[in-house]
Amino acid sequence: MLAMALPIAKKLEINKVLITCDKRNLDSVKTIIKNGGVLENEVIEDGEIVQRYWVQL
Repeated sequence: MLAMALPIAKKLEINKVLITCDKRNLDSVKTIIKNGGVLENEVIEDGEIVQRYWVQL
């Protein structure tokens, strides 16, 4: 779904997309990285570590 959503965002003239996921969700991490995600940082939300990735379109 992410691979399908990114071209739509580009058509909407969105040049950079922020995607977040729980650090323990390895399948999401792999998907985000496979689609060009670059880790910006990790933050703690509700006691959980959330990773923040940017995808440049």
